[in-house]
Amino acid sequence: MILLALIISSGTVSYLLLFTPQNQTAPPQEVIIEPHPYNNLNWWDIAEEIASLSELLEPLGKIAGFGNRYMKNPNTHYYTAASYLIDRLNDLGIETDYVGTHYSVLGHQRGYGTDKRAIVFGAHLDSDESGIGVQQNAGGCAVVSAIASILSQFRLPIDIYYGFFSYNTVFLDDQQQLRAMWGSKDVAQYLKDNGVKVIAYYNFDELLYVDPLQDPHERLLAEYNNMFTYGYHETKYLADLLVAAMQRTGMDVMSSVQDWSTQTDHWSFWHEGFPAINVRGGHTIDPENAPADVVSSTSYDKEQALNLAKAAASVAVYLGLKGNGHETSFKLKQTLEPKGQAFIRTVISNPQTLKLSGSKSINGTVRISFHNGTNTLYGPIEISEQRFSIQTPSIIPLGPLYVQVTNLYDEPVDIELYLNYTSDTDGDGTLDKDQYSWPEPNPPLDWDHDLLPDDEEKLYGTDIFISDTDSDSIADGVEVMYGMDPLRDDTLEDLDHDGLNNIRELMMGLDPSTNDTDGDAMDDYWEVTFLTNPLVNDSAADYDNDTLTNYQEYIYGSDPWSSDGDFDGVPDVEEVARGMNPLSDDTDNDGLRDQLELIDGLDPLIPDYDVDLAPDGYDHNPKINTIIIILLISIVPISIGTVIFWRKMYHSNN
Repeated sequence: MILLALIISSGTVSYLLLFTPQNQTAPPQEVIIEPHPYNNLNWWDIAEEIASLSELLEPLGKIAGFGNRYMKNPNTHYYTAASYLIDRLNDLGIETDYVGTHYSVLGHQRGYGTDKRAIVFGAHLDSDESGIGVQQNAGGCAVVSAIASILSQFRLPIDIYYGFFSYNTVFLDDQQQLRAMWGSKDVAQYLKDNGVKVIAYYNFDELLYVDPLQDPHERLLAEYNNMFTYGYHETKYLADLLVAAMQRTGMDVMSSVQDWSTQTDHWSFWHEGFPAINVRGGHTIDPENAPADVVSSTSYDKEQALNLAKAAASVAVYLGLKGNGHETSFKLKQTLEPKGQAFIRTVISNPQTLKLSGSKSINGTVRISFHNGTNTLYGPIEISEQRFSIQTPSIIPLGPLYVQVTNLYDEPVDIELYLNYTSDTDGDGTLDKDQYSWPEPNPPLDWDHDLLPDDEEKLYGTDIFISDTDSDSIADGVEVMYGMDPLRDDTLEDLDHDGLNNIRELMMGLDPSTNDTDGDAMDDYWEVTFLTNPLVNDSAADYDNDTLTNYQEYIYGSDPWSSDGDFDGVPDVEEVARGMNPLSDDTDNDGLRDQLELIDGLDPLIPDYDVDLAPDGYDHNPKINTIIIILLISIVPISIGTVIFWRKMYHSNN
């Protein structure tokens, strides 16, 4: 029966050892990665995606709600509104304070480049209207505030300034010209004195009243200075960019117009030699039936206002990313329904031939043409190949450019187009890619704030718009930092084989790539188990004051928080000195506690002190070898018997 029991138990143990997982971590979890939709967009078009209506309505309601903001009115709420805007922009990480002797508000979003280029957005904050000034002032300030909310999420190589101007004092000089605008004059002078190279200023004036009888394509006007005097690049080019960006938002409600008669804050920038554009409503208000000047009025097109903010922010990103040896690459990725159309809308600042490359679905035909909104510049060309490249045979001139693609197939067609061209923003004959540069990496962005720069995300195959590409609750940058795989779920694996899975180590602030995070020669698993500090070198500490350091306790396997870890009555330090197990009250597993063995004078390291094949704990006389005693006692009769036996044998033989 004993033999049978041994066979059965041995078989069971063998099965468990062979077929039961021992200390096994979870197998790698493969993840289906869905790219973020922003990957299909140009950098500047992302500005149109990230804004929300609240970023316009909140400042609009606040500024208008403060009431009269006329600086000459003793009951003015100008400073209340100004203080609100300062706090709002500061909360966005934009340095903002009062500037000049008339206390205009100026926000400064610093670029990472080394040159002094800047784009400025501005509107008038004070109001000499009898009402709250939604149209003339509060609306423009809300648009500028919304632009700041959008651009604060970008990191650009050029500076961005946000101005909210004071003292729009009205008076006429002897030529019947308006000569006030003190606040914007202060700001323009401040920028000039500080050596800022303003490459574009956009002023938001009387905005966004909807006149149903007005031509819908002239609800907004982008007014520029005399193109024949100042050239295309400092005038119409900037207006054309804003119109094209506005069209990309889905609203074709703006026209670029040469007009230098509108006297408002952009004049202050003209006088300092800065390129400036004024944006205002193209409607004509009937004074006998004027729209209500209140925020809740349906006469104020809030969607149009938000799209204007998106378009302006898009222009800033587009202009800001010119340089560092790169041509502009305009991307269009879309699915076209049968007979559907799509457009690349941009503006050419350097006459050149253009190259368009792309791909489409295997089946179907698309038609591509180049035009400027009025005249066809090249094409149309019908494309049936899956991959194709088009080079315009003639030079495309300055001005708006529309690349139009039409699906001629009776089923949807996927297209992906890339238009490559050079830019010369200031028209000085030196291409932007050769004129402007900024420090590496290029661009130094971490859009998703995952601690992995965008250019490195490309190396690892992670998504620059998703902080956790494999959705395993660990940011991509953290995974790369510790040598984990950011493209699959490896949270339950144990990279450093220390007994703690990766996610647990990270949650505890440990390094999953090493089994000893704090380098104190005590492994993380032991420190976590025995509640020492795995983040601090506490190897020399003695938490239980038993004269054994934590490291000695680790080496000898004792409890660093108890002077008698096994509660056997024998201090750990004595157990260690004797070579006993400080975490077991019966080191030799003989059934007799270590303390009793020491009291009885036995050896706690030897399970059978008297070597009589009976463990000390079950031996009534553990110091006396019963077998030897029996043998000794039996020697006498055996000896006598042997003598008698031999004598009888002797006599019988004789």
